[in-house]
Amino acid sequence: MQNTSAHAAVRKNIPTPANVSNGLTTEEPLMVTQEAVEAYERRTGFVGIGRIMVEDGHWIIVTKEELARSRAQVHANRHPVTRQRGVA
Repeated sequence: MQNTSAHAAVRKNIPTPANVSNGLTTEEPLMVTQEAVEAYERRTGFVGIGRIMVEDGHWIIVTKEELARSRAQVHANRHPVTRQRGVA
């Protein structure tokens, strides 16, 4: 009898239509370049992953300049200047 109740407790974690998300991401999409997507597809052989990830809202295709600008902005926001000037 105890074994049955333990098994039932494990089964509660099985995804069901009621507790599975609709597949859309709730996080901000990852910015990637078209060149990076093409390189990944060549390396893995998984052709079409870029289109799938963009359609599902996981990735946004941007230019190299947009990506660099975005990374610079994130870096500036993440690491405030803490050094003192004039200290040798």
